[in-house]
Amino acid sequence: MLIYHLGSIPGILGLDNVFYDTLSHASHPISFFLIVSGYGLYCAYKQGRISWKYLAKRTLKLYLAFWLVLLIFVVGLASWLYPGRFEMPWDKHILNFIGWRWDYCLFTWFLMPYILMTFSAKWVFRIIDYLGNAISLAGAMIIYLSTSFLISRYFELWLQWYFGIYHVILWAQTLFGLTVGAVMARLFLSGRSIIWNQLHGKNILIILLLIASFAFRGLIHTSVLNPFHATLVVWLVLHLDFKEIPKLIMTELGDKSMIMWLAQGFLGAMMFSEYILQLRWPLLIWIVWVIICYFFACLLKPVVNRLAVACKLS
Repeated sequence: MLIYHLGSIPGILGLDNVFYDTLSHASHPISFFLIVSGYGLYCAYKQGRISWKYLAKRTLKLYLAFWLVLLIFVVGLASWLYPGRFEMPWDKHILNFIGWRWDYCLFTWFLMPYILMTFSAKWVFRIIDYLGNAISLAGAMIIYLSTSFLISRYFELWLQWYFGIYHVILWAQTLFGLTVGAVMARLFLSGRSIIWNQLHGKNILIILLLIASFAFRGLIHTSVLNPFHATLVVWLVLHLDFKEIPKLIMTELGDKSMIMWLAQGFLGAMMFSEYILQLRWPLLIWIVWVIICYFFACLLKPVVNRLAVACKLS
């Protein structure tokens, strides 16, 4: 996610951008996130835990994190450091706070489609159970390719002016990644292994295959390949035999990833880009950015958890 969003920092493309060019196109975060979400939501669905109450609590907890970040960075820091930077009519402020618009930060465009996807997941999973894995994947892929075409051709012309239609199209685009994750969960829950014994635990070979996949995707700059590349990467990572320290690092970053996503747009692209660019090298910028975003996530996540408990959301 942070590698991909490097390109949104003003001036980053004027630097030595080999690191960005080779990795950013292969690091589209939404594709990975949707597959993992589809897997987890499908397991919750099969356990009978997906109810309106469960989804409402899940969504409100996400909004708590979002609002906390907005209050700190937009209402707080930005209004102090950059007077007038986020001035707009009051109705646009409301639409930004509910995630309908993303004038504050472009990276929050995914908030509303993700919420729509979450609330529709139960019915999508019923359709997948009815149609089966192959037909569901084929149908979701056709929807993905169709919506990708619409966005690439018509967003600048008219789609951005009709946010309701745009959110529905973005929601439809999420269904492919959600379906891939759900099919993986279906295979696992049915007792069929999604791991090849020939690859399991062969870390060097898997890492070489991952490098090849990232290199191939990085050379071909078309977003159509995102979910296919992400599916291959997720499948390969499942074969890795993680030691304790890498597993601990990944678990910790995963636990903080939601707030890191919400905070990094304001930290990098919207507020402090002129300071970050002084580091000159995209790789160094990325490392520092990860550390700073993780630090803020460590500070904010306990606050979000306490607010969730106080609001009876946890």
